[in-house]
Amino acid sequence: MNNYSVYLLREDIKTDYDAIAVQVAGIPVVDGASHYGTLFVKPTAPREPKWSPLFTPFVDKKKLGNVQSSAAVLIVPVDKRLFAVTFGQGRHLLKPEAFEERFGLLVTLNSVRQDALRSVDKRAFVDDQNSRVQTSQASAALEFGIDIERDLIRGIVGYPDAPEMGRRLSGSDALNFTSKADIPELRRQLRRYLRAYSSTDYKEKFPWVDQVRQLRPKGQRAVELDALMVEKLKIAWKQGGRVEGCWLAIPDVVDWARIAGFKFTRKKNEGMSSDLHLPGLVQAYPDAEPNIEFLRSRQAFAVDEEQWTVEDWQVYRCIHCELEDGGKSYVLSAGNWFEVHDDFAASIEEFYANIAKFPLELPIYNHDDEAAYNQALVDESNGAWCLMDRKLLNVGGVHDKVEFCDVYGAKTLLHIKHYGSSSVLGHLFNQGLVSAELLKSDKSFVQLANEKIDPAHALDLPVDVPRDVKDYKVVFGVISQSEAPGLHLPFFAKVVLKSVCARILERGFGEVMLAKISVDQDKVKVKKLPPGKKPAKRGQRMARGGH
Repeated sequence: MNNYSVYLLREDIKTDYDAIAVQVAGIPVVDGASHYGTLFVKPTAPREPKWSPLFTPFVDKKKLGNVQSSAAVLIVPVDKRLFAVTFGQGRHLLKPEAFEERFGLLVTLNSVRQDALRSVDKRAFVDDQNSRVQTSQASAALEFGIDIERDLIRGIVGYPDAPEMGRRLSGSDALNFTSKADIPELRRQLRRYLRAYSSTDYKEKFPWVDQVRQLRPKGQRAVELDALMVEKLKIAWKQGGRVEGCWLAIPDVVDWARIAGFKFTRKKNEGMSSDLHLPGLVQAYPDAEPNIEFLRSRQAFAVDEEQWTVEDWQVYRCIHCELEDGGKSYVLSAGNWFEVHDDFAASIEEFYANIAKFPLELPIYNHDDEAAYNQALVDESNGAWCLMDRKLLNVGGVHDKVEFCDVYGAKTLLHIKHYGSSSVLGHLFNQGLVSAELLKSDKSFVQLANEKIDPAHALDLPVDVPRDVKDYKVVFGVISQSEAPGLHLPFFAKVVLKSVCARILERGFGEVMLAKISVDQDKVKVKKLPPGKKPAKRGQRMARGGH
């Protein structure tokens, strides 16, 4: 049996050399009149093993031997298309934009039964963590714990229906397969995979796979979308940082108690903004050309009151952009481009347009951090609210310690967080979900909460579970500097919110609501640094425990 790894080259790749990233001569693979393809091989020099320094004090290094890697690509023409069959490190000989995305994934999905999967690689929209779930026996997709609204499927391993498709298929961008086919028989095998790639049968078996797909960072489509995004930013530069469908957001969950503001340079007396936003970037670089090189080479800094850097991120990672092109919808989130199916996007936007808005107007945010705001909200409420922020309940188990909410009153659990990326807001929504699930189903949760709650607001719920929580509601308050009406969340934050709302309501809660907490516009303005104050250098902040 032979193991192969295969990429399908894009249709506009017309010759072998169009796909090869290095200058190596192609070697025709022929047998008489039969031409099987062109082989590209990059020779590599022998080198010492990485582990050899462990033994060189004791052993002559000549006795430790050398290692040598190989890199080869066989380009095979099949029905007016070209395939790249890679060997060793051969994938690195290909131009990153030369091959089709999801070729192997679609071939595998079209070739295996729904209940014949062995492994699934998935990634949640709102974080950078990939996970691989495997089973000891062939199983259906949903048995792998896939959330069809919140997970991207990156790769699939399964057993094909037809024996001629191979013993086992593993697909992502590349297709990995095991077959008896040798080089003369390879073209026939690749033709089968080309037909499978062109099929739409997978949409019947796995209809949720196309809802969202992540684009390869250096792929052709991502490069084209970067160019469209840059055009939006050029408009923003002319309009003081304001443009439809493009803004900045903190890409990670941060400790706001440590953060006094945000900067985009280390210039003396630059000043800082109270939140991360596009007008601040334009103000820091008014004469810049906002191209991709600029966005990838500049940093956004979160700083404390003394201007020590607490966190920093590449500006490109902070950009959130939503645009349409060629009749399709695209989202740039945390440095990655995603293509969103129109029906899925429409269902998310319909949900978001109809989510209940909290009827009470919450106070304007003009505070140092969320903790100060929560305390002020309670202090000024004439007893309507009690403070639960940072009062952790030790529930044990998988959740360990959780917050009941930030502020509680009149059977309303209010969770509050600064605006941020989908990852940041997803963290807020999931906190609310965990608390709601525990209130519904955890036997000790009510007692633990009542130990922290002001007696005037004590929960009047039984110990026995599941509890009747139909009179309770969960409210998510988002602190937003935007003066525009309403609250415009990043697309994937809306996806998470939709899923969280459904799960909370399924558990019998009366309502899930959203509240915008506006920011005092005087606080939004850039604060100038005192004369002579210098931002901290990286070495200094490392000494003080910064990241």
